[in-house]
Amino acid sequence: MVSSKETNTDMGTSPKETAEMISRLKSAILLAGPVGDEWKMAVLEAIAAWPTAQEQIGDELYVYLIGGEAFDWQLLAKRMLWECEAEIEQDVWWAWLSEPVLFAGFDESDFMRAVGVDKGRAHLSYFYGVTVEQSLVTAVEEEVTHRRVGAGRPLSDYSLELAYETLYGNTRDQLWEVFKLELGSMPAREGWRHRDEHTLGSEDAFTYWLFKLRMERSDPAKIASDTRKALAKLERMRQNDLRRKKLVQADVLHHQMQKKRIRT
Repeated sequence: MVSSKETNTDMGTSPKETAEMISRLKSAILLAGPVGDEWKMAVLEAIAAWPTAQEQIGDELYVYLIGGEAFDWQLLAKRMLWECEAEIEQDVWWAWLSEPVLFAGFDESDFMRAVGVDKGRAHLSYFYGVTVEQSLVTAVEEEVTHRRVGAGRPLSDYSLELAYETLYGNTRDQLWEVFKLELGSMPAREGWRHRDEHTLGSEDAFTYWLFKLRMERSDPAKIASDTRKALAKLERMRQNDLRRKKLVQADVLHHQMQKKRIRT
């Protein structure tokens, strides 16, 4: 559970102001109820009013806006909804936020109106620069794996490295070092290398940097082709997840029916 009392925010927002915003969101969710879309719209409107680009919560840095351009609204929504579990169950809001859809299940105009134009545009930058870019890496990794299997070569972890070389011209480690130099990041503390360097925020920032690198190096036709490939892969993953959830629900229902027959 994230507590506003443990939160240090930037842009001059005090913990008291943050707690008041969360309190207003709790009231709005309680009034809307867990059924329908009103509580979701309340979350989006709270996101529109949220003033901070990042927060330090305990030992973790939560980066909502990458490079002043790419806005991870889902991370901010999770941060707020963790504190609203008395008003809405985690399974309900987690199911909503785990969907890799472009406008949170709303029409584009409704989403943009709720979060505001600037954050709406920054959300598009995050979606294509991080979510879709990660999907593209996965799609190319699968292509490399299929080619190796087709050529009779053994499977190995090298497929991921080949995917990075195919898309960005270097290995992931080499790209990471260049990214750190350009970012001007501080060196990791002794014994803290993995924790300091490979946080969720830094990984997303790295992916967004890779996206911009690919945009600079690729021609428009290649960019369009890669985007279609990544979106197709993202949709396949979404459909697979939906099928998995249906199978889980069917299995739960089957067990419930079996228990009912035993009792009767």
